[in-house]
Amino acid sequence: TTLLYTIKFEVHCYSTSSMASGYLLLLPVLLKLAVLAESVDDVPHYTTDCVQLNGTLSLNVSYINSENTTSSFIIEISEKAKATSTCSNTTSSITLTEKGRDLVIDFKVNVNKTDTKAAIKPQHWGVTKISYSYAVEQPDAQIKGARAAEVEGNYFVSPVNKSYSCSKEMVKLDKVYRMENGSQVLVANEAVFLNQTHMAIRIGEISPKTPYDYHYCAVDQKIKDIVPIAVGVALAALVVIVLVSYLIGRRRTVAAGGYERV
Repeated sequence: TTLLYTIKFEVHCYSTSSMASGYLLLLPVLLKLAVLAESVDDVPHYTTDCVQLNGTLSLNVSYINSENTTSSFIIEISEKAKATSTCSNTTSSITLTEKGRDLVIDFKVNVNKTDTKAAIKPQHWGVTKISYSYAVEQPDAQIKGARAAEVEGNYFVSPVNKSYSCSKEMVKLDKVYRMENGSQVLVANEAVFLNQTHMAIRIGEISPKTPYDYHYCAVDQKIKDIVPIAVGVALAALVVIVLVSYLIGRRRTVAAGGYERV
């Protein structure tokens, strides 16, 4: 009788722990999502007096080859790139220079609460122009030489006094020019794609003591909204499973004890 009681008790413990452990396996996945939703510090940092840009930057450059089709190559911007900037109350820019190539990002700030005709909406700042100067020297290029790509619009828009953050984003520089007979000529069917990973941009006076207050891009904001809900649901389910398992096990234990007394 004692052996029968012991076997029943051990089966109950195994059943409870296995069900609970199944839900516990979900927690590392959810916690990993939560970590991914936060900003990543292990990326290149480019800091000037008024602009700080953190993130991994690369450019996918397309060009027309000798067979009249499109080819491409990738240029990585390393952490050794030289960062310079210009600053004012309403405009700023940062230039990253490396190996004779310049990536220029222009910002505009609209502190006015009612000026809706400006390039950036009221009480916000953002990027209004991105330009990149480079050269196409690939052996199969139809036309080799220097290029200048650019795009204008509204990018990385954030409320004033907040830093912009996004885990992954791409901007297409759709206008590519080259010099021909002293004049700038638009190059058809070429473009540059600026890819940013774990990016954070901050403008204004840069001080290490000033805490970051992030404005997240739409994709990251959705993740940040989903993760707490998913974690909460998983924890609630885990509590319910453990409680139900405990009650079932306790009932079986009582039943087994009653049989033994008989």
